[in-house]
Amino acid sequence: MSTQTQALGLERSNRCTGPPCSGRRALATEVAALRQAVAALQARIDAMEAAGRSLPSASDSAASAVASPGAAPTASWTTSASTTTGPPARNTIGDELTGAARADTAAPPNDPQLRGFIPIPGTGTMVKLSGFAKVNAIYDLGPAGNPDKLITSSIPIGGGDAHNANLDATATRFSFDVRRPSALGPLRFYLENDFYGGAGSTAFRLRQAHGQVGNTYAGYGYSAFTDSDALPETLDDEGPNAGALLRVAAIRQIWKLGGGATATLSVEDPSSELILGAGQASAQPAPDVVGAVRLQGSWGHVQTSAALRRLGYNQGDRHDGAFGYGLNLSGLFKLGGDFAMAGFTYGDGAARYFNDLGGSGYDGLIQPDGDLRTLSVYGGYLGYTRHWSPRWRSNLVGGMVVVERDALLAPTAFRSSGYGALNLIWAVSSTFSVGVEALYGRHELQNGQDADVTRLQASLKYDFVR
Repeated sequence: MSTQTQALGLERSNRCTGPPCSGRRALATEVAALRQAVAALQARIDAMEAAGRSLPSASDSAASAVASPGAAPTASWTTSASTTTGPPARNTIGDELTGAARADTAAPPNDPQLRGFIPIPGTGTMVKLSGFAKVNAIYDLGPAGNPDKLITSSIPIGGGDAHNANLDATATRFSFDVRRPSALGPLRFYLENDFYGGAGSTAFRLRQAHGQVGNTYAGYGYSAFTDSDALPETLDDEGPNAGALLRVAAIRQIWKLGGGATATLSVEDPSSELILGAGQASAQPAPDVVGAVRLQGSWGHVQTSAALRRLGYNQGDRHDGAFGYGLNLSGLFKLGGDFAMAGFTYGDGAARYFNDLGGSGYDGLIQPDGDLRTLSVYGGYLGYTRHWSPRWRSNLVGGMVVVERDALLAPTAFRSSGYGALNLIWAVSSTFSVGVEALYGRHELQNGQDADVTRLQASLKYDFVR
């Protein structure tokens, strides 16, 4: 419609009298305001194209239009992950990607355009309610210990050959994501829950709850030692035994170093996980301090991290402590349409950071003279994702964890474990996936006794927003 025609319409509306005409005048005013907002947005797009900059996402434009119709925003509420230094786009059925803290609160690789956000009228705030429903059908060809996840350290030794069937929906997850601009940089609040709240039950469990303003983070989520972007994709909700996967309360700062490189310093909630005797109790003399450096690009990423710990215990009037540390090297690499990923971790007093050993007490032990001594542990995993077509993909995963032999450890204490997975996943649509998986686990004790188990699993997953 031309400007002349618009003006003529407004003039006729103004000449009209009576209740029907007041409605027409209000409608004409609203239409004019909307046209003005669209024209401003088009001018912004033209200016960005002329400057050679990338266009904002649809949700970004919507937030700007709602917050201030007809005026360009003064700050961006997010940073797109689709730039040359952003991670390659990738989906995983278990989704350890969405909640991870990133520099400038950048979008995760499984949703580079931040789809599904809803603007709150009159503000620059965007919210997203998301999550998924997941059902696992599991059949064990022998005793596996945990019926819901393949935790290799829980495979019973000498448990016989009893088979077991199980249907489980505790992986079902809900999440709440809030993003907006602020004077200190992009702001994000993230909340995530599932139903793994108790053994054999479906109690609601907090997985993550954290906030980030610019590059300052505080809350409960993945440790800075964890590289969730490099974890392989499995239908099994546990994942590889050697994955350095830990969620913890922390305060951290991220620095952008340029060229896709970042550095992170994190102060995290400690936990001395020790093998204790009667009358002994673990102590937390100091928080864990974790540093990480990451180099990222469209080719993938490499990350190295280190954790410094102070472990301790009390027994009456006696107190003792020891320093522990952990080192991790991990990465993911894009190979055409496929992905390869790996992670290796070594440490003294760092068993807490291993997926299958956390909470088992293998950070250290108390010697007969009362001194606390840390235990050495190491492990690694490899994974490969093969995309057969846009809708079909497979993953091959292997991992192992080893705790040092020690005469003070009980003969039935953990020595090592192995993990393997092979799956086929069909992405029926953007919100519905079906997969089948064969899993293998092996558990060895300090005395050399071992046991293994084979598990067959099928999973159906429906994403609420995708």
